Parts: sequence; structure tokens; C-alpha cells
Amino acid sequence: MIFVRTLLALVTALFILSGCGFTPMYAEKGDGEGLSETFSNVAIAPIEDRIGQVVRNHLQDRMNPYGSPAAPDYLLRVTLDQALEGYGFRTDESVTRESLTLTASYQLVDQKTGDVVLQDEVRAIQAYDVVQSDFANFSTQQDAEARTALQIAELLTARLGLYFKSEN
Repeated sequence: MIFVRTLLALVTALFILSGCGFTPMYAEKGDGEGLSETFSNVAIAPIEDRIGQVVRNHLQDRMNPYGSPAAPDYLLRVTLDQALEGYGFRTDESVTRESLTLTASYQLVDQKTGDVVLQDEVRAIQAYDVVQSDFANFSTQQDAEARTALQIAELLTARLGLYFKSEN
């Protein structure tokens, strides 16, 4: 009996979703073109600093897995701002916890007109413990930078995907 109720609820949910116009982000349109093809027409401008290179590499893996476009329709410009803040203090005022914030301001530029069609910012935050070992602190900070770079790339890809889906 529980199986029948679960199946009925699932079928009902599918009918409701199909009635509201829900489509998956990466679904292909009727003409066979999907978000992957749109992403392949976006060039990603170089981003400053080491962490910027990591973000750009993640973006290229998601948007241009087969290489940069020869004649892109759009150019994505990203600038990063990194902030490190200590909190959680001991009685001797030494920091016990740090928070790494990576903010990416981005612009999507239409190459045909030169107009900025999308401009916003995304933010990723990672916190980690500070211990007495300098090497451990360095490794932990490097790991936090890698995780925030990945989060920024995922957030940017999702925002651009929503933009392109709403334009079509």
C-alpha cells in the first residue's frame, strides 16, 4: 500500500512539474541546441593572480571543455577580491580560526555590440582552524583557496546558465 501511494505521489509530482514549464538547465531545445553549445561560444578572459588562474581553469572545464572558441559571441570578464579574516581568539589574542572570502565580480559582454549584458558578483567563504604548525596552516589555507575557487566557478556557471536559459 505504501508503494502505491509513493508511486501515485511521484506521478502527480511529474504532472505538476510538466504543467509549470519546468525544464532541466542543460536540456536541449527543439532545434538540438542546448546550454552546452551556448557555453562553447563564451570566451573567458584571463584572471589575475594564481587563484584567478585556478578559477579560469575550472570555468573552462565547465564551459569550454573542447577548447576556447575561435569566434566567441560573448566574453566573460572576472575580477577577484580575496579577504582573510581571523576570529575566535585565545586569551593571548592569537587567532584560532580564519575565514577566507573570495568575491568574484563578473561581466558578460556581447562581442557583437560591445554591451555588458550581465553584471553581478558571487561570493564563496571557507573557514578553517589555525593551529601552531605553520606548515599545517599554510596547507589548510591553500586547500581553502582551492575550494573557494571551485565554488566560484560553479556559481558563475550556474548564474550564466540561468541567464542564457532566460534569454531563450
